[in-house]
Amino acid sequence: MVFETMDRTQDYRLGGLVSYLLRAQSAFYSQRLRPYNISYGQFPFLMALYREDGVNQETIAKRLLFNKATIARAIDKLERGGYVYRTQDEYDGRANRIFLTRKGREIRPVLDQLSHEWNSILLSGFTEIERILLKELMRKIVSSVMHEMDQEDVAILSELMK
Repeated sequence: MVFETMDRTQDYRLGGLVSYLLRAQSAFYSQRLRPYNISYGQFPFLMALYREDGVNQETIAKRLLFNKATIARAIDKLERGGYVYRTQDEYDGRANRIFLTRKGREIRPVLDQLSHEWNSILLSGFTEIERILLKELMRKIVSSVMHEMDQEDVAILSELMK
């Protein structure tokens, strides 16, 4: 059995595997998003706006665990590309709310299809039971990370687990 022959020093090197998957995911999305002038780095911000259009930058930063400068740069690029626009928050003049433009809403089927395609690649070769088990194990990992990062907003977790 695979587990019996594993070198125990390699048991918990999950971070390296996750890192590789993230680089592969970046390459996958970057290549396919190039015709739309969207980078892989902008992808999560568009997905966050599909979940909640009109959210402020600070909320996006907190939910996605990005710093405010990263959010600002990504939103700037999306705004220049015509995918989003900003308005000043009516309750807090220092904050901006981010909204999808028509172009931003129209690109959603493309992004959803890419997401589906990537998910299919990740899960190819798995049985249905293995898929269910993997999803549950990944949920536990994400929950542990969210707890460690003092991330109490479970909306992102429930959205990721659909």
